[in-house]
Amino acid sequence: MAKLAEHSKRDSVWMTIHGKVYDVTKYLDDHPGGEEVLLDRAGKDATEDYEDVGHSNEARKALLPLEIGEISPSEQKASGKASKAGGGGGGGGLAMAIPVLLVALGAGYYFYTNNMA
Repeated sequence: MAKLAEHSKRDSVWMTIHGKVYDVTKYLDDHPGGEEVLLDRAGKDATEDYEDVGHSNEARKALLPLEIGEISPSEQKASGKASKAGGGGGGGGLAMAIPVLLVALGAGYYFYTNNMA
């Protein structure tokens, strides 16, 4: 991860996605989302951002020739713990609350309508 962090400038842009390291320097001008998106994650783990966008199969195939290595499993675990501990917006709690809320509303409606008869 330390070596990855060294490549965070426009002349050398590396990032990791799902534990694989990619040199995206030559792809900056061709990236459909603009180079700023890539530069923002330069030298860092871009897995969450990459998956949030929902890249196509073609985009995933375009990554293959850019792969230059892998992050060791121990560094992946350490990086994953650090990124999860950071908070990052808290959208996960809302995703868990919605199904619970829907079940509660459905149960309330069911009992309300059945007790009215």
